[in-house]
Amino acid sequence: MHTDNITGGSVFLDTNILLYAFSTTRFSDASERLLERIKAGEITGYINSTVIDEFFHKAMLIEMYTEKHLSPRDAIIYIKEHPGILKDMDAPYSITRDIMQEYNLIILDTLDILRDTLSISRNYGLLFSDALHAASAQKHQIDYFATNDRDFDRVDFLTLAHP
Repeated sequence: MHTDNITGGSVFLDTNILLYAFSTTRFSDASERLLERIKAGEITGYINSTVIDEFFHKAMLIEMYTEKHLSPRDAIIYIKEHPGILKDMDAPYSITRDIMQEYNLIILDTLDILRDTLSISRNYGLLFSDALHAASAQKHQIDYFATNDRDFDRVDFLTLAHP
């Protein structure tokens, strides 16, 4: 299913949807449209704090690549050696703040699903963070799971929507 075909209900947003919405890829337009529909209240959008963490981290690495032409590994080393660089960054902070405040997204607590997350990780062969996203969608009975990560194709309890 395509994200444009979500006609209402609720959707959990995987990190890649947010990254596409704030960058330029062939998936950006569809991801932006989905976020705008959530912002307008046509669809109820959900994320969890791990999505925020992943998004901020990747946005920070993108800025380091853009500004300093560093690989992700070298960017992390550079930041650890020069922590003051974080004070000079703007984009990762401002767009993460926008996601949390401007898009009408509900941020789910994950404390009570950690055991479920372990089971989902093992049963479906997912990394822990991906299993946490799936467990969040399952616990809250979210209608759709928007992602471009094909690992979620293995999860039979999710109704996937791709940009």
